[in-house]
Amino acid sequence: MPDIELKSIQPNRLNPRLEFTKVGLDELADSIKQVGLLEPIIVRPRGDHYEVVVGERRYRAAQQAGLDTVSAIVRDYTDDEVIELNLVENIHREDLSHVEKGNCAIELMQRFPNKFPSKVKLAKSLGVNDTAVNSWIQAAQVVPKEVQAMIAPAEPTSGRIPKGKISGDMAVTIARQVKDEKRQIELADELRKKGMPKSQARQVISQVARQPERPVKEIFRRMVEEAPIFLPFSKKHADDILIGRKMQTSRKGIYPNIKSGRIVRAAITHFADLEILDVHRKKLSDFDENDAQREGGYSLEEFKNVWKKLHGQWNPNEIVSVIEFRLVREVRELNNTR
Repeated sequence: MPDIELKSIQPNRLNPRLEFTKVGLDELADSIKQVGLLEPIIVRPRGDHYEVVVGERRYRAAQQAGLDTVSAIVRDYTDDEVIELNLVENIHREDLSHVEKGNCAIELMQRFPNKFPSKVKLAKSLGVNDTAVNSWIQAAQVVPKEVQAMIAPAEPTSGRIPKGKISGDMAVTIARQVKDEKRQIELADELRKKGMPKSQARQVISQVARQPERPVKEIFRRMVEEAPIFLPFSKKHADDILIGRKMQTSRKGIYPNIKSGRIVRAAITHFADLEILDVHRKKLSDFDENDAQREGGYSLEEFKNVWKKLHGQWNPNEIVSVIEFRLVREVRELNNTR
């Protein structure tokens, strides 16, 4: 496998990717500086130079890392073969949005109708669910351009949509349910800014669809800002709250409507009202014995074990929401469930 001078390699002019994020390239370039290029790129001869076929992102990161040469596999490909390879490779990338994947899927079906005559056949060839392929294509075809710009894939480490963005599935749900394009854009923008849980977002979308005459912001205010907030707890932690042993809860995700001074309803069924004292974000590695004590009278090691049982692992670098509260009223329903 030859090492080829980077200056003799040109970018892939047929690559269907819409953009390469600076953060992703920076991280890959840093990795290449430390350990080198672990996987060769694939190139094809083009006159007196080479053209990238597979590995465009690695090629760009290698340039950024200041390499003079890269390991490369040289093969002859036709333009159609290059396009198909890139489309298939890109559609499997985790860092592509629904819109980009949808455009790849559409182009595969249009360019290679004998090989990919339907969404079902394409999904089977790619090894993915045909529902996913359908959602990608709808994101590219029926979602307004303004909403497409708000879509982002989930972050690979946390599985969450980046702050200030929405998922492709949510954008498609909006386009399916809400008929007016202007309301689609306004609704997506509100959901993007609020960053609420999926279940609550679906309820808001349904209400906006059912009440086309009512302003979107008014529906948000009524459903999100003024509606009672329920915070679920296990039976054990409910008991700990009622006896004053639990005064803090740490959760994955962001809770924009839970703010200092607000009263929330603690629930298995509604068993107590809690006043929120503080809400902040914190790395799990920064938790100490005092945090563990406030979580329910645990030692730090005990709290780590509780967290692992609930979430599968204790990732010291994970940032979670810490909600501090005080009990203001006990409600009788909990006693009826004992």
